[in-house]
Amino acid sequence: MAKDDILSQLHKISSFDITGFKEDTLTGIIPGTSLKRTIRYELDISYVDSNKVQQNKKGIVLFTPDGKSIINAEITDK
Repeated sequence: MAKDDILSQLHKISSFDITGFKEDTLTGIIPGTSLKRTIRYELDISYVDSNKVQQNKKGIVLFTPDGKSIINAEITDK
């Protein structure tokens, strides 16, 4: 689910790969919600963009405490 959400934010890419993974449970409350103990996945990703340039980024995905729904997903520089 996390991979699919990150992949859907990228356009015209090839050679997508996850090169690293980290999972954390966040103990604070997410701003704008009443959710506690959300789950955070950090995915180190690698892909070739539409200009044929290798990109290395980090995808951060926040899940509800039960792990069944995504709250937010974003791609950042490493």
